[in-house]
Amino acid sequence: MRMWGWWVAAVTALVATGAARASDVCAFADAPRVLVQSGAPHLKGSRLLQVWEMDDAPVLWSHVEPAGYEAFRARIVARAGNTQPLHLLAQHSWTNNRIVADHAAEWIRPVNCVQMLLQQAQDDRIDTLAAPTEFAAAVLRSPDGRRIRAYFYTINEDGIGRLAPLTEPVRADRSAGWMILAVLHNHAFHPGNSELNGAIAPSRPDAQFSMNFADTGVAEAWITNGLHTAHIPAAAFGLFERDGP
Repeated sequence: MRMWGWWVAAVTALVATGAARASDVCAFADAPRVLVQSGAPHLKGSRLLQVWEMDDAPVLWSHVEPAGYEAFRARIVARAGNTQPLHLLAQHSWTNNRIVADHAAEWIRPVNCVQMLLQQAQDDRIDTLAAPTEFAAAVLRSPDGRRIRAYFYTINEDGIGRLAPLTEPVRADRSAGWMILAVLHNHAFHPGNSELNGAIAPSRPDAQFSMNFADTGVAEAWITNGLHTAHIPAAAFGLFERDGP
């Protein structure tokens, strides 16, 4: 009986250790649920809307990198030149660039796990440097605070266009009690093109996209280039130049 008890305790400890280690890994727990899909995954013009759902966990908000992200980071650093956020923002004197630069200490942070996972999903579709493309996303928390949903939408182009395919399910979840933690948009690196080279400030359409969620209680808008992210609080949305009324 003593031998049996020791064996059970050892197995229990191993399982607990394995679970703890799994919780420290930056990865989506399961494959995404595909909502809309058309075209070949690795070609421009191909459309994808998908959503992951997972338990909330500290690793999602940490700077732990997903497997393979080091190679992405190395490619960017080797090709894109100076990737420091303030340098990229200073390449143009646009109002929105200046606003983010003025709030850099409060807003700009290294990418976190969930942002890296979403960036990696797009880079897996089309190499960021070979053919820069954009995606939009939304990250939500369940009414009981235990689950995270991450929506991801792209048309594999250097732009997004009409965002209703993303906004409609996100608003439906909000009506069901989910909290919108952030709406996210990436600005890809374009080596040799300073105007488009990964500055993490919202364009006028980006700022309008964020403002369109102001009535939902969204906490932040994120603009990321895969290395750094501007976390713009909802209270600051009105500061930015934007399209529309």
